[in-house]
Amino acid sequence: MRSTSIFPIVLFGLFGVLPFAIWTLFAITGTSLMGYSGVQLFASYGAIILSFFNGVVFGQVIENPQRTYSRRVMLFSHLISLLAWGTLLMGVPTLAVVVLLLGFISTFWLEIRCLKLLFAHSDGHSRTRFVLITIVCVLHILVLFPHY
Repeated sequence: MRSTSIFPIVLFGLFGVLPFAIWTLFAITGTSLMGYSGVQLFASYGAIILSFFNGVVFGQVIENPQRTYSRRVMLFSHLISLLAWGTLLMGVPTLAVVVLLLGFISTFWLEIRCLKLLFAHSDGHSRTRFVLITIVCVLHILVLFPHY
């Protein structure tokens, strides 16, 4: 992997979390935008970002020479994204948010645990990812809280 400065990663991550915070406020206050509830907007954006995260995992595996776990990691990352989109298409936004929460946790686990087997080095990217995923998971719980 290429070595990069941590500042752009943090800035990019914060800009990615900002819509989650906005849709969380919409969901908590019951506000809608163009006929879509805050929970629907939150779930839709979550599916997009989860697909992006799994795409990053997929890209990291492709960059690395093929090893024993590569195919399993790629398969698992695809399954997480497909499950999230499938749940979103069911039309039950709160169920989609629960599946997305589990998807974000699974993707982070996949990246940290399985990719450590593929890559020998670690950088500040993992730490930044942990903080961003934690914030996103807390926002998922806040969106679900009023419904349960």
